[in-house]
Amino acid sequence: MRLVPLVLLLVCLVCLCVCSDMIIGDTVHRKMVFHQRVKDFAIPFKKRIKSLTYTDPEKRIIKGVAAIDNDFSHASANITDGGVGYSHVTLRMKSQRSHPLNFEVEIYV
Repeated sequence: MRLVPLVLLLVCLVCLCVCSDMIIGDTVHRKMVFHQRVKDFAIPFKKRIKSLTYTDPEKRIIKGVAAIDNDFSHASANITDGGVGYSHVTLRMKSQRSHPLNFEVEIYV
């Protein structure tokens, strides 16, 4: 029984190292309450950083957050506040240097 959480942790770490998409929590068979494309153009020698904040007006608990990198670049997305288990979330997305930022953000309850 103690092996299952360890295996799940290892799978999550491998996914984080291999891909730049961020999927936290459960997104399968859940209701999507928020969807937005976050785009920003490239500036030579600069990283593009954008923050996105979502607060559920009905105070429902967030069950899953997905930030998909549409450009398959080495961009990153992190949760800086709230997230799964809260009714609000703040995401910070950062592009690769000299590349545009292009994420699909989905939030599930």
